[in-house]
Amino acid sequence: MAIIKLKDFEDIREKHKNEKMVFCSGTFDLLHAGHILFLEDCKNRGDILVVGLGGNKIVGSYKNKNPIINEVMRLKMLDSLKIIDYVFLETAGHLFDSLERVFLKLKPDFYVVNSDASLIPERKNIADKYKVKFVVLGRKCPKSYENISTTNIIKKIKGL
Repeated sequence: MAIIKLKDFEDIREKHKNEKMVFCSGTFDLLHAGHILFLEDCKNRGDILVVGLGGNKIVGSYKNKNPIINEVMRLKMLDSLKIIDYVFLETAGHLFDSLERVFLKLKPDFYVVNSDASLIPERKNIADKYKVKFVVLGRKCPKSYENISTTNIIKKIKGL
């Protein structure tokens, strides 16, 4: 596991040129089992998993709200997960700017999102432009789990 920056992308791609690289991104606020299931599904699609963590500014550009946990702490939490090979903080002003830079410099083989991600058609268009395979995963929640999401956790806490 390693925290990387934009300047590292080309070196990372070169280091793993013979491996399938999977890229996903998200807010990962109030990290929970649903996030872990998603990350496991992403990792199962390739050899190297690179995660872009939406910084406060970029999250605000498409979710219209700031995360509960600050970006530095969320980055630290993701960096501690053994399933993630590399993680970086996305700080571009808008989601699309960040995706363009990732696809241009990192050149992932796959870009994976959840089926409830915002702006799916637009994300797919950008992935297609850079010839990155776009994968949409349905939320996977085993029967033994509650319907887990950050929003549901917040609602449950408010109900206490």
